[in-house]
Amino acid sequence: MITYDNGMNELLSISDQLKHRRQKAGLSLSVLANRVGTSAATLSRYEHGWTRFETNTLRKLATALGCELHIELVSRPTHVPNGVTRAAAVKQLARLFWDHHLVPLDFDRHPVWVTERVLEYGTLQDVRTLRAVLGKERFLTTVARATRVSPRTAAFWQALLKQEGIPCTKKSYPNTVWPS
Repeated sequence: MITYDNGMNELLSISDQLKHRRQKAGLSLSVLANRVGTSAATLSRYEHGWTRFETNTLRKLATALGCELHIELVSRPTHVPNGVTRAAAVKQLARLFWDHHLVPLDFDRHPVWVTERVLEYGTLQDVRTLRAVLGKERFLTTVARATRVSPRTAAFWQALLKQEGIPCTKKSYPNTVWPS
């Protein structure tokens, strides 16, 4: 089943699901594109974080990949575990986003970016707050996708993720210079 939720659930985004299923089927972008009647460039966009999907194309992709497309509208929780609201989390974490006005929707639209900023510049309490907002599993899988962190931060979280049994397949940017 391919679940389309417009990026609200980052545990396995629609882009990740499509790429995983295509690779599992042993299909190239061009072969799948021919089966669906679209271009390889469109499929590449779909697999690399595109959020403006054509429902008809998604249906064709699901059929070509031998699965179903499931679309549903779900309410976003306004409260998260431990009684932390998204508004309270924004208020606490806002100081870490000096170049952007953090809003509650950023936790859904840009979870990796928010997580990278909190891991790199936040306190332990900031990390706990973000974990409460995202939930344990989503937090850990988002940490595993973080790339814009210092080597020291990356090594620390890779060790923690290893203990949790979550592979960290992303590497930090090698030429990134971080303040000491």
